[in-house]
Amino acid sequence: MSQLLLSALAVVCPNCDGYNPPRSAACVLCGQALGEAPSARPPALKPAGGTPRPVAPPPGRPVPVSTFPGPKGESGTPPTTPLPPSAIPPGLRPSARTPPPTAAAGLQVERPVPVGMRATAPAGGPAAPPVAARVSGSPAPVPPGPAVTRPPPPVPDSAMPSRSGIPSVGGTPPVAAPGAARPAPPAASRFGLAVISGSTRGQRYKLPVTGCVVGRQRGAILFPDDAYVSPLHATFLVKDGALFVRDESSASGVFVAVAGTEALAPKTLFSAGQRLFRFTGRLEVAPPVAGRPHVYGAPVPLGQAVYGVEEVLVGGRAGRAVVTAAPLLTIGQANCDLSFPGDEGLAGRHCELSPTPTGALLRDLSGGLGTYIRLASGVERPLRPGDRVRLGQHVLQVENLG
Repeated sequence: MSQLLLSALAVVCPNCDGYNPPRSAACVLCGQALGEAPSARPPALKPAGGTPRPVAPPPGRPVPVSTFPGPKGESGTPPTTPLPPSAIPPGLRPSARTPPPTAAAGLQVERPVPVGMRATAPAGGPAAPPVAARVSGSPAPVPPGPAVTRPPPPVPDSAMPSRSGIPSVGGTPPVAAPGAARPAPPAASRFGLAVISGSTRGQRYKLPVTGCVVGRQRGAILFPDDAYVSPLHATFLVKDGALFVRDESSASGVFVAVAGTEALAPKTLFSAGQRLFRFTGRLEVAPPVAGRPHVYGAPVPLGQAVYGVEEVLVGGRAGRAVVTAAPLLTIGQANCDLSFPGDEGLAGRHCELSPTPTGALLRDLSGGLGTYIRLASGVERPLRPGDRVRLGQHVLQVENLG
């Protein structure tokens, strides 16, 4: 061993295994006399197996690192192994009450090395890399230093609240900024429907803000047991704070109760009690045809309009009818132009018609039983609270829910 190498290598104390300056006569840590020359203690510097044994240097003293031949002649640093507790000076040993940091099996953790134990390269040589320790399932002693803790997992962006009101990625609902006005919930409809006649009498419905559909098979309000209700019968609509009803080309039609009087056009259908009627309109006399004989008949009233009303039976067949030129035509249970004594839904004098130049005027005299006219298909009829609508054998009354 050359004198240059002996002057660069530290002397290891046989008592505490501590580093001492080259050619020291006594250990600076424990005071043990170093009788042997450094050249006579190669086993302390090179343990069995040929791998140099790293030991702790004295506090505050840099350790010269000798270079070892690496692959293809490159210089490097010898592999390091964990230091035994006996190799750490008493002042640098960790406290027994502070357990060394551990990690999960197979996790590789970079551990910082204290300033006093960092290896420095000689002048002109490469800098020594930091010491790394591979932590297995069981904890291993490490050089003293700041505790290594596992950093918390990163928080995804989807879990962060949005301050701008824009939904964040991942579907997390945004958090409104402090002081921001919350959107107002949609206003609920103030209209409702109460069933006052039919198999579901007493049932009440609150209409949505846009209205609803009524039918036997389709819609929000269903009457599955009413054979006179079409699968899609009518629609109730809410527009600009007002309620409307529309007939969806139903077979039996949509009827609305008459409030006082109602103008009728020819061929208009109206209902009273359990009866359905058709206003025929004004009957015009056919002019005679030249060269053909006249047909017998009653004389036509001079200066008076002739009009009529006929009963419509189930299936659309024509029933009883009355034609008159009188200023009034009455319908009721008794003593009327059209009387139906067995119909409990009719008043004694239920309604009357008076002719007009364009049709007739229908007046309700039922005292609350109701006279209904049929709406034309697709026409939207405005409704007010208290109005009644007949769909098949069911009668619905409009309510104001406030």
